[in-house]
Amino acid sequence: MKLKHTFSLLPVSLTALFATLSSSCSTEVDQPLAATGKVQGMNSQTAAHYFADAKANAAAGNTNAAIRSYQTVADKYPLSAQAPEARFQEANLLYSKGELLNSFDAYQKFIDKYNSSNLYSAAVKKQSEVALSAANGDIKHNFAGLKSKLAGRTVEKMLTKVRDNAPYSKQAPKAQFAIGKIWQDRGEPEKAIVGYRGVQERYPNDALTPEALYRTGSILMNQAVKGNRNKASLDTAKNVFLDLQQQYPSHPRAKDAKIKLAELSKSNVQRSFDIAEFYQKKGQNASAVFYYREVLKLSPSGSLREKAQQRLTEIGQ
Repeated sequence: MKLKHTFSLLPVSLTALFATLSSSCSTEVDQPLAATGKVQGMNSQTAAHYFADAKANAAAGNTNAAIRSYQTVADKYPLSAQAPEARFQEANLLYSKGELLNSFDAYQKFIDKYNSSNLYSAAVKKQSEVALSAANGDIKHNFAGLKSKLAGRTVEKMLTKVRDNAPYSKQAPKAQFAIGKIWQDRGEPEKAIVGYRGVQERYPNDALTPEALYRTGSILMNQAVKGNRNKASLDTAKNVFLDLQQQYPSHPRAKDAKIKLAELSKSNVQRSFDIAEFYQKKGQNASAVFYYREVLKLSPSGSLREKAQQRLTEIGQ
């Protein structure tokens, strides 16, 4: 009898179990909030609440509270109607507080996610202002109580983002030019040349391109002086200045390029004369004659030409 009674309880227990599971499942199935739009509606209401709270705090001068509310809208409700403006206003308030690096990142989040927003152009422009401020050394990095310029690589990354976010905007060539300038200002000529050449390659018709060419040629000339008149650098500088003259003849820098070309010509004369003197002192007259004659070709007049002619007479040429 006990065995029979035990088996009779089994269907009851299973029935109760299935009833519990069915009840649990029906709760999930019977309340498809996302499918009916209720969740989205609730989120929109909550986002609108935080957004209104942020605006009120901003108007009252409670900037930090406003930033937190705008962040909440943008982070937790990114698909809400208020999210794009919330992220944009968060970046603006950070900018107004002087937290420029944080504002740069906030603008980047906006740019990455809301490129169809009517605030997109304004965000690109404001972010560009932050990056250019960093390039000019206006943004300082606080380390151990001492403020110093941001690392060049950090600034270059910021400028590269500005350039790539809107490659056809007015900010793009400015950012590319600034990459060259930060490295020139920090004594990194090779990196500066790469930055300036990027202006010519990417934006040949921009107003900054002649200046970028002029700076490239000038850096190469300085490198040649420091490198005992390295011929490769001098030749490259000459080609850069010639490009500047030919491609932008009406630009003020074209006249400056002409002056630089004259300096290069004089430098080449001096270089040839020095080499000739070196070979003559070593008794290698054939090589000395070659370079003295180079002086005569390069210099139609002047003291070096006269000296070269005198040396050739001494050698018997």
